[in-house]
Amino acid sequence: FQNREPLMPSPQFIKSYFSSFTDDIISQPLLKGEKSDEDKDKEGEASEVKENSGYLRAKQYMEEENYDKIISESTKEIEAKGKYMAEALLLRATFYLLIGNANAAKPDLDQVISMEDANVKLRANALIKRGSMYMQQQQPVLSTQDFNMAADIDPQNADVYHHRGQLKILLDQIEEAVEDFDECIRLRPDSALAQAQKCFALYRQAYTGNNPLPVQVAMKGFEDVIKKFPKCAEGYALYAQALTDQQQFGKADEMYDKCIDLEPDNATTYVHKGLLQLQWKQDLDKGLELISKAIEIDNKCDFAYETMGTIEVQR
Repeated sequence: FQNREPLMPSPQFIKSYFSSFTDDIISQPLLKGEKSDEDKDKEGEASEVKENSGYLRAKQYMEEENYDKIISESTKEIEAKGKYMAEALLLRATFYLLIGNANAAKPDLDQVISMEDANVKLRANALIKRGSMYMQQQQPVLSTQDFNMAADIDPQNADVYHHRGQLKILLDQIEEAVEDFDECIRLRPDSALAQAQKCFALYRQAYTGNNPLPVQVAMKGFEDVIKKFPKCAEGYALYAQALTDQQQFGKADEMYDKCIDLEPDNATTYVHKGLLQLQWKQDLDKGLELISKAIEIDNKCDFAYETMGTIEVQR
């Protein structure tokens, strides 16, 4: 399992990953000027981008969801020490992280972070990604340092607070997590993800009994979020987790169905819905059917394989 060839995750997974960043230069669409003069015909336009730079070609591939070519095109920009070298390093590092190759990502991230003259948004984004990588490697001290440095160099960057808030939840520092989500929401009032995650943090606080705020108030917060942001699948997914804790299985199931309506290609939701069938109705067959559906949708979904293995062992 550990020695597998690194695989590119599904397009849905990649899109979800990038949607958790709002201040991320490398995932924003190409500007008209970067694509080339407007009066060019389509083929001329593409070839002009091709001559231009590996980074711009990589961006073009990104828009076309042709993700397998991004690392090699970014590498061409880096080797040519092109105009977009910092962007190309960050883009390549991001795709190394997405295929699970943290060893290759780290030197690229280190280099961007140390580029004093690079756009501060690129450096902050590299710090967020390196901080998240450290957290996955169970190095919370290094992770926290990276997030704090990102907040120092780019204090108006909502992504820093959003991702640091998630780190604080993992570290069970719920009050600090809520403060970070609040700051993210202050900077980006339209951030549905941050509002949903703040609700989840408040819910966790109430549920673990560290807060006189009753669980009901936190649950009401979820209702508000899904009303205000009916298109945010994460809002329904987090609400479903809280409802499952509260043994409100039927309603949790409805929330997962809402997620599936919004993101039919998101395999993870089918796994959660499958696990819910086991907990709610002890229905192994239905549970396994949903998890098989997850694998059918995304044959690279590790969560589905791991869950399937756990269930099969218990049969």
